[in-house]
Amino acid sequence: MGVNLTPNEILIISLVALIALGPKQLPNAVRKAARGISELRRYSSEFRAEVSSVVDKAVEDSHDAELQRQVEESGELNSETKNTRDPE
Repeated sequence: MGVNLTPNEILIISLVALIALGPKQLPNAVRKAARGISELRRYSSEFRAEVSSVVDKAVEDSHDAELQRQVEESGELNSETKNTRDPE
């Protein structure tokens, strides 16, 4: 998911940034951009973990419900089988 930049593209972006911001403002702008990217990655990671947790919980609940249904169905089959073997 990363951005693939060639060395030529990085050089062009650097030159444009240097011309637009000047040598005094460029280091500060790069630091701010790096902090912003770092925050964005952190939020993205937190969001991904939260979504994964919700999906895992939903799958677990679904499996529990399916297991409960199978247990109940098995109990009903056992009752029916017992009734057909031992007519009272």
